Amino acid sequence: MSEAKSARINLRLSPEALETVRAAAGVQQQDLTSFILGAAMERARAVLAEDRILRLTPHEVNQLERALDAEPEVVPQLKAFIRRFGADAAGEVKVKRQEAMNSFHLRTM
Repeated sequence: MSEAKSARINLRLSPEALETVRAAAGVQQQDLTSFILGAAMERARAVLAEDRILRLTPHEVNQLERALDAEPEVVPQLKAFIRRFGADAAGEVKVKRQEAMNSFHLRTM
């Protein structure tokens, strides 16, 4: 048996936004409430899952920071990669690593 639906949300939006949402709901052959609730639940689940996966304990944050602050080590596989594909490829890897770290720092602040 399903639980009775009694909670409500009021939503204010522009006429253009309402028309866009109505059109999308129509394409999905859903009423407006079902469409909005489905989209909101999908996004809420994704945000909560990401938060659970990416949340670090203070100890884990310290471990990560120590690892990032440590002197770099020569990784034989990376050295071979640079020899094989050149410094440009290694530069792209470094940029991707920096982007990932910037994203991580924004989430832990």
